[in-house]
Amino acid sequence: MKTPVVLQLQELASDEDSSVATLLRKALLVATKLDLETAQQWIRHELNGYSDPREIPAYRQIIGRLCVHNPYHGMIPFTINSAEVMETVQRVRVHESVESLLQLASSSRAGEIMFSFGPEQEVALMRMQDGFVQLKPYRVVGANTILAIVEAVRTRVLEWSLALEKEGIMGEGLSFSDKEKKIAGGSHNVSIQNFQGVLGNVSGGAISQNMSMTVTPGEFASLANYLRAQGIDESDISLLEDAVRVDPEPKSPGKFGAGVSRWIGRMMGKAADGSWGIAIGTAANVLGTAITKFYGL
Repeated sequence: MKTPVVLQLQELASDEDSSVATLLRKALLVATKLDLETAQQWIRHELNGYSDPREIPAYRQIIGRLCVHNPYHGMIPFTINSAEVMETVQRVRVHESVESLLQLASSSRAGEIMFSFGPEQEVALMRMQDGFVQLKPYRVVGANTILAIVEAVRTRVLEWSLALEKEGIMGEGLSFSDKEKKIAGGSHNVSIQNFQGVLGNVSGGAISQNMSMTVTPGEFASLANYLRAQGIDESDISLLEDAVRVDPEPKSPGKFGAGVSRWIGRMMGKAADGSWGIAIGTAANVLGTAITKFYGL
C-alpha cells in the first residue's frame, strides 16, 4: 500500500538531510490538492522569495550588528545615540528564498553575512556619521542565524503536516477525498495564518517635498509644517517642539539631544506598528533629514 502523502511530508520534514526546497514542493502539492490558498501562498513565498515586505513573517525578522565598512580596517561598529532608532535600523527583513539563504550561508566569509540598506536609509545613516569620510553602513548577521530561518521553515511544515494528520487528513497516495478537502477548508487547526507577518516597507520611499525649500534652519514653524505634510499629529509635533526647546543645540548631524532622540525613537516605533502611516525606511529619512536641516547642519 502506498504511503499517504501527508506521512511522506512528515518523513521529509523530520529528515535533517532532506532538501528544504524538496520539502516545500511536496507541501505545495498537498496544499494545492486540498485547495488551501493561504498555505499555497506561504509555500510559494518560501520557494521564490518575498517581493512584498509587508508579507514577510516574524521569523524572518532578525537583528544584525550595525557596522560601516572601513577600507583599511574592514567592518567596524557604528552606533546611534537613540536606542529606539538603533533597534529599528539593525532589524533585517529577510526576503530571499530558502535556496538563496542556504547559498548565502554556505558562501559567507568568517560565518557572517552583510545586508545593505535601501538608498534613502543609507544616505540618512551616512549623514549621522562623524568624521570627514562617510562610510557605507551594513547590518552584519551570523550565517547560523540565516540557517535558523531555514530550519524554522522545516519545523513549520512538520507542525502543519502533524496538524493535518490529527484532523484525519492523510490522503490516499497523492489524492485526497472530498471529505478530507472539506475538513481542511473548514478547520482553523490546519491554517497557516501564523506564518504571516505585517511589516512596513523597508526599502523606503521618496520624500514628497524638497527639504531645502520647506525647512528653514532655526525656524521651527517651517519644520512643523513639513512634518504635518508627512502625516505627523499635532500632539507629536508639540512634543518635538518641547524637546527642541530643552535640548542643547547639536554640533554635528545625528548627534541630537536626549529629548529629540527619544522623540525620534517614539516616531520610529509608530512607523513600525503602523500608527504613523509611513514606511520605516522613509520615516528614518524624513525625521533625520528634516531635523538636521532645522539645526542647519
